[in-house]
Amino acid sequence: MFYNLLMEIFLEVLNNCQRHILPNFEFLKAYKFYLAGGTALALQIRHRTSVDFDFYTDKEFNSQTVYKQFQEQNNNKILLSSFNDNTLILEINNINVSLFNYPYVLAKDLLESRYINLASIEDIAAMKMIAIIQRGAKRDFIDMYFLIKKLGLEKIVKISKEKYTGFNEYLALQSLTYFEDAESETDGRDIKLFDKFNWHDAKDFFFRESGKMLKIWRQDK
Repeated sequence: MFYNLLMEIFLEVLNNCQRHILPNFEFLKAYKFYLAGGTALALQIRHRTSVDFDFYTDKEFNSQTVYKQFQEQNNNKILLSSFNDNTLILEINNINVSLFNYPYVLAKDLLESRYINLASIEDIAAMKMIAIIQRGAKRDFIDMYFLIKKLGLEKIVKISKEKYTGFNEYLALQSLTYFEDAESETDGRDIKLFDKFNWHDAKDFFFRESGKMLKIWRQDK
């Protein structure tokens, strides 16, 4: 499902190489791929720059067929990183591009832009919550900070429970206040923030928001 009107996206969050290869993703619409992750969020809310492209589809796909279609776009330098059933990871002009089969129902309609379809911020929030539970990178916490500001933690937890069977809301709150992995990461990818952000203040914010949710749940029992 899509909105009828083409969505305007904030292309300034992409670097020159990313903007150059963006039209090459248009054929992915036929495979029902949509962009998610931090890049899709940044294109919608303009909170930070982007470093890669992560595409998902709930349909199974032939990785070799998709890879060949990228190769046919011979104006780009393509390096294959990983090639498996329903998974394709490559570099296009030194930009990381990942494509995955992701068999989860979308919480909201996809958003359509000129060259790509994008997951809604609600779906991105739920996916980011899972990423933080599994092992949150610092950029995941940065994204979640702005998502909570925009949607509220209660709504994000509700969407996550609807999207993922067996989602544990208490584990989610615990993960939102565990920063050791994020602070010890050695990811060299550099991002620029457009909106005001302070890591120390953000940690306090996550503790406050998680505490509020726990208080609400206790009162409801």
